[in-house]
This record gives sequence, structure tokens and C-alpha cells, in this order.
Amino acid sequence: MGAIEHLFRIVPMEKRLDKDFEYYGKTLIAQNKDSLGIEQLQKAFAIDPTRVDLLSEIAGAWFKLKNYPNSILFLNQKISQGKDVKVADYYNLGRSFYYNNQFPSADSAFMKVNELSSKYASGWLWRADANSHIDSTSELGLAKPFYEKYVELAEADSVNASKYTSGLIKSYGYLAYYYILKKDNANALLYLKKKQQLSLDPEDKKNVDKAIDQLEHPTPKGK
Repeated sequence: MGAIEHLFRIVPMEKRLDKDFEYYGKTLIAQNKDSLGIEQLQKAFAIDPTRVDLLSEIAGAWFKLKNYPNSILFLNQKISQGKDVKVADYYNLGRSFYYNNQFPSADSAFMKVNELSSKYASGWLWRADANSHIDSTSELGLAKPFYEKYVELAEADSVNASKYTSGLIKSYGYLAYYYILKKDNANALLYLKKKQQLSLDPEDKKNVDKAIDQLEHPTPKGK
């Protein structure tokens, strides 16, 4: 860090290269001096506007600062240019919309992730989560096909089963609740038992066990 600061002291502004600002900006961000790093990356981009990859870097720094509107702004700027747009740009745009409580826009971004990388399980899980907010009562089941797709991909990847645990717990829970609402006890039990088999915190395990018991041994009417 000292070397780059020394360089910036001795080299006149007009002789500094975009790479100088880029390196300095990334170094500052790595040291959690995100706002200062963003300024340097923006200077690098101003020198060479063809470096659209810098827009992703800037957006990532704003996301790290939880400034989701600015993250959205810079990701949309990159995507609108149509150059070197990656799945990660749509994924990060979706997450930025999600955390900014713009759930329909998040759904649209994650839909693009699904189109470009249909085997990427996390893209389906995030889209499911966005739709669970759009349809907060679960009555419409908007999130259902996306949780189902996540389950399909996660269950198929038995080699890396552990990385899907939290996502499967969430997916099984949603699907069980959806089928309970629809009075489809057979499918509700199917997903509750799948959830029961995973590692759960004690309170959640108790609730799942209770729900299974109630479905398997319903209280007779009139009792």
C-alpha cells in the first residue's frame, strides 16, 4: 500500500494510467476502505470506458457497503452496454434487488440466471426466495416450481450434499407448508419427512416432529 501511495504522490494526475487507479482501488477495497476504493475504480473507468469489468467491481464494492441502489445502478450500466456480461452480473443484480426489497425485479434478474445457467442451483433458490416474498401467503404457489427445481438439482448432486443442507431445509419447509395449505397431506408428509432427516436446530426439529404427528394422527372431528 505504501508503494502505490508513494507512486501517486510523485506521478502527476495526467500521467497516471487506468491500471494505477484500478490497482489502488482494489487494494483499498481489500483493506475495507471501500468508499475510497470505489473512487479510484471510477477514475480508472473514466480513463478507459471500455473496461466494463470495472463496473462489476464497483457494484460489488457498493454491495459490500450494503448500498444496494448503487450496486443496482452500476450493474444495470454494465448490462445495458451488452459487453462481457456474465451470469454473475445478473446474479449479483438479483441479490441487490432482493436486499433492496424489489422482489419482482429480483425475480427478473434471477430468471436470466436460470436461462443462462440452468444447472446452477443457487440461482433457482434465490428466485424461489424472491417469489416467496411476492406471494407472501404462499396461496398462489409462485415459489413452488423454483424450490422444486432447486430440490431436483440439489438431490442429484450427492457428492456435494452438505453444501445444500440449508437450502434443502428451506425448500422442504416451503413445499410442506404449501401442500398443507392445499390439504394434500401425503405430499406435505413427504417433504416434512425429508426435512426431518436433515440437521435441524432443536426448536425447528420439535416443530417438524409435531407437524408430522398431527398429519399422521389427526384429531377426530368433534373432539
